[in-house]
Amino acid sequence: MDRQTKTVIEYLLQSEDYVRYDEHVHNKLHFNISRLIKDEIRTHKWIESGKGRDINWEYAVQEWMDLHYDEFIKMLIPKSRIKKYLTKYSKDFIDFVKFITIP
Repeated sequence: MDRQTKTVIEYLLQSEDYVRYDEHVHNKLHFNISRLIKDEIRTHKWIESGKGRDINWEYAVQEWMDLHYDEFIKMLIPKSRIKKYLTKYSKDFIDFVKFITIP
């Protein structure tokens, strides 16, 4: 998989190194969320090293994703916020869907 076909998160998580934002390559929202996830994985790796576990980056990524990703995303984007957004914009969305689907 080359750089163009990888998701932002796959691209950012392939290495522990910091990656600079490039407006021509990255979606800013996805980049920022991925960067937050990367910081959480670094923290996870640091905590585990304090417990005497010397885990490499790839293992830390997989372990954190398995253990914490779902809860992290729920915390980041609470359901109540999604419900408010959908309630506020549902009529516009339905009108838009009708507009693009009706010939």
